Formats: sequence, structure tokens, C-alpha cells
Amino acid sequence: MNRKFLIIILLLFKYGITQLSPGDIYQNCKTAVCRVSFYQNIASDAKIGSYDKIKKYRIGILVNPTGLVMVSNDVYPVSLDFVSYGGSFLSGLPSDFQVKFDNGREYPAQFLGKDDQAMVAFIQIQAPPEEEIKFPFVSFRETSNIRVTDSLFVIELLTQNFNYTPLFTAHQVNAIVESPRRKFLVNNYLPALSAGGLVVNSKGEAIGVVINPSLNFSYNHDGEYEDYQKNFLEIAPSEWFLELIKDPPNMPENQIAQKSWLGIQMQALTKELKEYWKVPQEGGVVINKIFPESPAEKSKLQIGDIILAVDDSVLNITKEEETANLRNLVLSIPPKTTIQLKIFRNEKTLNKKLTLIAAPKAIGLAESFPIPQLGFEIRELTRDIIFLNDLPLNTPGVFVYQVDRASPAGIAGLEVGDIIQEINEQKIENLAEGKQLINDLQKSAPKIYMIKVLTGHMTRFVFLDLKK
Repeated sequence: MNRKFLIIILLLFKYGITQLSPGDIYQNCKTAVCRVSFYQNIASDAKIGSYDKIKKYRIGILVNPTGLVMVSNDVYPVSLDFVSYGGSFLSGLPSDFQVKFDNGREYPAQFLGKDDQAMVAFIQIQAPPEEEIKFPFVSFRETSNIRVTDSLFVIELLTQNFNYTPLFTAHQVNAIVESPRRKFLVNNYLPALSAGGLVVNSKGEAIGVVINPSLNFSYNHDGEYEDYQKNFLEIAPSEWFLELIKDPPNMPENQIAQKSWLGIQMQALTKELKEYWKVPQEGGVVINKIFPESPAEKSKLQIGDIILAVDDSVLNITKEEETANLRNLVLSIPPKTTIQLKIFRNEKTLNKKLTLIAAPKAIGLAESFPIPQLGFEIRELTRDIIFLNDLPLNTPGVFVYQVDRASPAGIAGLEVGDIIQEINEQKIENLAEGKQLINDLQKSAPKIYMIKVLTGHMTRFVFLDLKK
């Protein structure tokens, strides 16, 4: 072989310039992609203290040799604002994690924590101590040199119907979105279990993961990871989570560390709304609700205001699914930070400064008090419940979180979601008063409990007769 040619080949290998074949890339990376199964705990309205356990599946990526696995953050979908849907409430940590490899080996794992801004969570494989295993893993590299039209590959998993077989697809970068946070878009041709999928470049280097931009707080009883097909996949570059791999979040700390809150509900600035209001920008968000005692209210924002930009980030939002971009931008800013909003109001552009605050605590993180003798559990009345029911902030009472249908409370008609405001004509302002009153009543052992509850905006009375 020509000596000069040999030197060029050796240099190419040394500096990692040689392109691998797609087959080589797939073989090198597929062992680090695994199937993660777990149970999502849903507070049951069937029996006090019990939970419905719904089995779920996600794509996992091994990110170090000791068995650290990165998954989509929706394995623990409790947030700090609205978390309740359909009368059931997500409660407690996900449980019974199992990690299964393409060779059939399966290991239990422990949930560590998540980061909602990076949209990733972490679990740790619990291998038997006698097994000194070095797990196959991928190391992510930075992505500053990625350009539109660059080739890349995505390794996902097919659905249960195909035994969660790995799916390997070639793509090219079709767009790079810089604001509010840099990410890549690629055309999507096939329905697959994409969220959490591994993204590698043409050299076989891991550069990102597929994200699910719309986090769903609902649940499915069949436990199947939903197939979905969008016009494009959204890819989070490695910069979103590189530091998290080095120092994974810890759940107790993660529960306490609240994110910033603006305090609005919003809709996208569609083409029709833009033309009607003569807005001088293609996108933005329209404020359609302002929550009391929020930064938005304190800064005198108004319903109908159109937010065009946050500091230097222009909001090119024209579709409802894109409104999450503003929420994610706010979440990325620490509480107590002062920001400037560019607002369009009455055909004029205004600048408004406001200081973000920590999001109110939600019912999933609220203090609880079970009353097994009567068959129900109460929790403190949190802001998400007040906002969800459009109630005044000073609404008194405690929230009914669980009811055992076969208990005195269940038979009498107490329901999950009721707000208890009085028991035996004694008022309850908050959880502390509720606990004290119930403890006092149980000491005197009354046979009758007359409970005044607020259901939505309607007052009703629940009669518990313990003599029956």
C-alpha cells in the first residue's frame, strides 16, 4: 500500500474522522438502548391507602458503566402546577422499575430523580453485588458543530406488538430551532416509541435524545406506551443533560426545588388573531386568564394582552402545541428573577417588567391525613385545586384525596375531589384545624358525622351514620 495513503488512513482513525457504516453504528449503539418498565401509582378511590398500579414502558439509554439509565421525565409526571385529571391523582414515586437489554437480561432499578427542564429522568440498575458488571453505555458529545442537512440516526423501540424490537432509522437535520432553547427537528416517517430514543451522528457518536414535547399527565389502564406519529421529531441536544449525567438529580431535593411561575393561561397567536388585532409579529401568546397573587397580576398584565417576547427570546408561537415553549422558557429561569416582557395591547407595544416567583405547591406534594376509621384521606387545599375549580384564594376547607367506597364515608356519598368545610357544624379552615377536629371527634366517638362539602361551586351535606 502507498505509504502516503497509509499515513492518511492512520490519521483519519486517530482523529475520529472515519465514517462508520450504518450497520456498524447500529451494532455499536444498540446495546446501550434498553426497555424500561415500571408501575405508575394512581391514588385509588376504591380503598383508603391503596393505589392502582398501571404498568408503563419507556426507552432507556445507559449513560455510564455502573448502570445509570436516562429516560423521559414523564415516568414521574407530578409537576408543581396542575396535576389532576379525571378524578384520579398521580401519587408517590413510580415503582418496580425493570431494565431489559436486547440480549434478554433484565435487572431491577431504582428511581433517582428527574429534571423537567431537560425533560429527562434517571434510574440506577440494582445488579446483584456478586456480579461485577460493566454495562454497555454511550458517552454524549457536544453539538455546536451540528448543521442543517447533517446526517444522523435514531434508535427507538417498536411497540409491544413487535416485542419492543429496536428500530433504527436514518434522518438528516431539517431544522435547528435556537429559541427559546436550542433543539433539532427531523422529518418523521414512521410511528414508533420515540420519546427517549437515542440520536447519534454519522460517526456513531451520541449527540441527543428524542423528546416528547407535550407531557401528558393522564394515564391509560392498558399501560401501553402510545404509538404516535408527528410530522417531525424534536431532538434535545446533549447540552441539555450532560451535567445531569455527571450529577443526577435526587428526588427529595427535586420535590422541594420549585420552578418559576408566571401565573397565566394562554393560547397561541394564530394567523386569524394576528390579522384581527393587527399584531406586528407572526407569533406570540394571548393571555386568556390571570391567576390571583401571581407575577402576572402584580405587574398588571391584562386578559387579551399578547406576549411577543421574554427578554431577548422572541415568541414565534402560532400553534397551540407551541405554547409549551413559553412555559419551558419560564421554567428555565430561577425564581426571584426579574424579566422583561414585550407586550402588544390596544395596537401599541409595551414593555413590562415582572419578578417571577416559585410555583405554588400542587396536591400531589401536599401534606395528607388518612382517617381509616371513616374511610377517607384529606389533604391541605392547594392552589392547583383552587385554580382548577375557579375558587377564591381564601376558600376554607380540606381536600378529599381518597375514599374507600365500602367505608362509612364511601357509602354516605363522600367523593374524591370534595372540599370539606364543616364537620358536625364545626368549621374547618385548613388541614391543621381539620386534623384537630377529627381527632377530637374520634375521642368522643360520635355515631353521626354531618359533613358539609363544597363540590365545584355547589354546597352539599354528607350524612355518616356509624350506627348502621
